[in-house]
Amino acid sequence: MRFLRTAVPTFAALLATLIPTAATPAAAVESGDLADAFYTPPSGELTVQPGEVIQSRTAEFRIEPTGLIDQRVHSWQVLYGSADADGRRIAVSGTVLVPEAPYAGPGPRPVVAHAIGTHGLGDRCAPSRALADGTQYESVVIKSMLARGWAVVVTDYQGLGTPGGHSYVNGRAEGQAVLDSVRAAKRLPGAGIASDAPVVIAGYSQGGQAASWAAELQPTYAPELNLRGASVGAPAADLLLVAQGVDGSPAFGFGLTAAVGLKHAYPELPLEELLTDHGRELLADIADDCTMEIAAKYGMHSWDRLTTEDPFARADWRGRLTEQRAGQHRPAVPVRLYHSRLDDVIPYRAGTELKDRLCGLGTSVDWDTYLVPTHIATFYAAAPATVDWLADRIEGRPVVNDC
Repeated sequence: MRFLRTAVPTFAALLATLIPTAATPAAAVESGDLADAFYTPPSGELTVQPGEVIQSRTAEFRIEPTGLIDQRVHSWQVLYGSADADGRRIAVSGTVLVPEAPYAGPGPRPVVAHAIGTHGLGDRCAPSRALADGTQYESVVIKSMLARGWAVVVTDYQGLGTPGGHSYVNGRAEGQAVLDSVRAAKRLPGAGIASDAPVVIAGYSQGGQAASWAAELQPTYAPELNLRGASVGAPAADLLLVAQGVDGSPAFGFGLTAAVGLKHAYPELPLEELLTDHGRELLADIADDCTMEIAAKYGMHSWDRLTTEDPFARADWRGRLTEQRAGQHRPAVPVRLYHSRLDDVIPYRAGTELKDRLCGLGTSVDWDTYLVPTHIATFYAAAPATVDWLADRIEGRPVVNDC
């Protein structure tokens, strides 16, 4: 384990480039054409296999100047087959990014499945829209991966852009969408990604939960992928802990978002009937909000003031929340797991307990503790180490095991 007391030297520069674009992603994304037929699969029963490309089109990949190496990138938006938490076939959208220059390393060009963090609940919040608009708050990190010559694929997850509600923080649906996005990238005409290309997974926050689930599901769900490792940052690895942690805090809106996401995944769960009148007002308001709106509008609320009954004492809600817990299945590859003690959204305990569960399963875990204030700052502070760790897995270097 490496105990990192301060941010890496490049953090200030990275954050300085982020702030102007992170302040208004919702407004920029809202300008997109929400009636865009691309995001709607053909009518009738969906018969495509997981990872099969339904349709694709070239797209923009825009990012503000960052001081990183500039490179030309081929960009596609894709609609591909996947499965929901109950195994039903669904269509999921996403983005495939491939550097224009030939890959300079040995072997085929690697692929990073970048499991994106929270973007909200509305179709206008879809990561593929933000990547095209230049308002994607994780683009600076994605670009550093592209600068290494790697292809990057970013899923929108279930229901962001595509029909139906976004099953936010539903671990199985997220993990399957991540793995199927890699399958789709390999099948995408013109992308030039080899079937045996090395694959690594990276994600933070919601993306950390998705990355862990993807690594755990891969041996049985997508065993053909040449997976080398998974980087998991500040994961929403235990939703009961997260729900308790955000109660009464500025991050409360993300707990409410999780309730909406699980309701989308499991319609039988009671939600409106457990809320007060004010709780139902907030529920209606948050239904199409994006990340910055969620962060700004719903803070400092508490579950006891918005509910008529404690949902976490109910067997149905506790059962579904527990099902989303990461660390239930042993990944076949090393995992980098990191978290800041000063995280203000996801409790540090969620990371340490995931480490214990993964180690108990026999997983090789490279564990890093940070002392960087705030949830979002740690993502950027850790980004250089994350990319270096992924490079080590791609190149087959020895891995640290802190179990």
